[in-house]
Amino acid sequence: MLKKTSLMALAMAALFAFAAPMTVRADIEDRLYDFTDEFYRQNGVDPTKIVGRRQAVAPLGTIDYPQFPYQRNVRALLTLPAYNHSGNPVYWTVMGELFNDGFTKDEAGQRARQTADNMIEYVFPTKDGNPVGLGNLRQSVMLDMRNGYFSNNPLGLWVHVWVSYTERAFNTSEGRKTLEDLRKRNGTATDGTPIIKTLSELDNLFSKGLAAKRLRNPDGSEGAVYSICPVVKDPTDGGIAADQFLAYMRKPDGTPLEPFFVRNFDALRFTGEWAK
Repeated sequence: MLKKTSLMALAMAALFAFAAPMTVRADIEDRLYDFTDEFYRQNGVDPTKIVGRRQAVAPLGTIDYPQFPYQRNVRALLTLPAYNHSGNPVYWTVMGELFNDGFTKDEAGQRARQTADNMIEYVFPTKDGNPVGLGNLRQSVMLDMRNGYFSNNPLGLWVHVWVSYTERAFNTSEGRKTLEDLRKRNGTATDGTPIIKTLSELDNLFSKGLAAKRLRNPDGSEGAVYSICPVVKDPTDGGIAADQFLAYMRKPDGTPLEPFFVRNFDALRFTGEWAK
């Protein structure tokens, strides 16, 4: 009897040892869920106007118990990498897109649109592809999070801004030198142009006339102008779930274009910590 009791005690100890890491993963509250219709309306977005709203359909989403009352029971599995304005890696997802009529016709809608206009998602299309397309990226996007993103943007609203190199970048000595310096520092994108990682690099290109920005037509003829793309506030200690997957940029041979995004994502999924 004593032997059985000892074995049971050891088994229970082992069980709690394996379960313990789950109990300290407080940052599961930072996992990305879709919002309730009521929360969308309170924050100025008409939920009936969301294009491609995230649903619990594998592999992009799943049903899960929400952490907060303003969340719907739809948790995102699709995860995307981005540079923030300082060039640090962040992880985010797409809950849907909005045309100009996607905001509510009240003061909340006015605030939401103003918020979206101040939160820029820089998109980098390939030099020979659709200049305002989302399916032909040359590198990961950049999110300008300086304007109080986590405190002022509860829905994760962004305005799409596309960035392309100008002819001056390739046809002048200053342009070629600037691009070569950028390539040596950051590496090469899928279309052979340099990767842009920080807002200061981008502003430098704009100031020299080596890059130009463009928005989609406001009439919606080129597609949605805004996106609902919340960012994981703290991806450590369970903020990234084990069943999430990363949709990352690949080289022609299938290897990651920006491997540090993949390395950190895998570390966060399996250890709850950033890669060492």
